[in-house]
Amino acid sequence: MTKRVCALFAALLLTPALALAQVEAQASAGSGAGSGSGRAGGASAGSGANTQATRATTAVAAKIDDAQSRFVRTMTNVQIELTLTDQAGSAAPEKKTVSMIVASGSWGKVRSAGNVMPVGEAPYVVDLNVDARPFVSVDGPIQLEMTLVYEPPKGAADSRQPKQRINQSQTVVLASGKPLVIFQAADPTSDRKVTVEVKATVLK
Repeated sequence: MTKRVCALFAALLLTPALALAQVEAQASAGSGAGSGSGRAGGASAGSGANTQATRATTAVAAKIDDAQSRFVRTMTNVQIELTLTDQAGSAAPEKKTVSMIVASGSWGKVRSAGNVMPVGEAPYVVDLNVDARPFVSVDGPIQLEMTLVYEPPKGAADSRQPKQRINQSQTVVLASGKPLVIFQAADPTSDRKVTVEVKATVLK
């Protein structure tokens, strides 16, 4: 009787421990399944977001390629002629011309400088610099990016005035062989006026 009572008592003590172990095992299994499902869902959501971002990037790249394909970038030369008219008051206008031949999509740069040494005054430098880059479109018009720096000599009427300086950058669309006045400026310290006309011609 004593041995049976001890065995029964031991079984009663072990039963709660076994039950607790089973509960913990089930909880661990449920947690593992839940976290695994959550990771799978997160991965699916992340994959969807990455797909949308890839599609958006591809669409932007396609638009850029389409815009660039409208221009002929190589094997096409363009003659660029810039005529600058400088007039002070009622004096006869002075015209200066810059001409260059540039390949479509490439920069052409002209640097022209000279020293002026007026009597009784300090010498100074005058500049005429032109940077131009044409893009010939497949439809015919030419898109021209241009920068002009012009520092003319001081005229007799404004010899006491500070030297004028024009620094201008712009992008225009031109028809091949047709001149266009793209810039007009007045000196804020005198009645001097500067006009810039540009012509771009596709060479065949």
